[in-house]
Amino acid sequence: MGWKFWKRSNPMDPQEMLARGHAEPNSFPGPPRPQDNLPVGSFGMTVEDVFSITGRGTVVTGRVQAGTVTVGEQVLLSRAGQPMLQVEVTGVEMFRKTLQTATAGDNVGLLLRGIEKHQVARGDVLSK
Repeated sequence: MGWKFWKRSNPMDPQEMLARGHAEPNSFPGPPRPQDNLPVGSFGMTVEDVFSITGRGTVVTGRVQAGTVTVGEQVLLSRAGQPMLQVEVTGVEMFRKTLQTATAGDNVGLLLRGIEKHQVARGDVLSK
């Protein structure tokens, strides 16, 4: 099928296309995702931004690359492949909604205990 799909040799009726789409909603599962094949417990997130919230602590934002992280878990902050600090996740928030767990592909903010804003920089990696 070329980019001029309306000039196909055997055009399909629009109603037939809609019927096919509604009859088989999961007929296109998509390609396998690499994060689905990771061992249980692995986690990786690159820091995109850092904030300090008075009375709460330090918040790092970014997209979870792989695995999951849950409130109360310990994560390792690394810079350039060198481990720096072990910190605890005390909160997970995604688009102003508080969550218990963040999974691969989520764009989240993690509230961290045991770290100051000046100790974290963009590009640092959080992992288990």
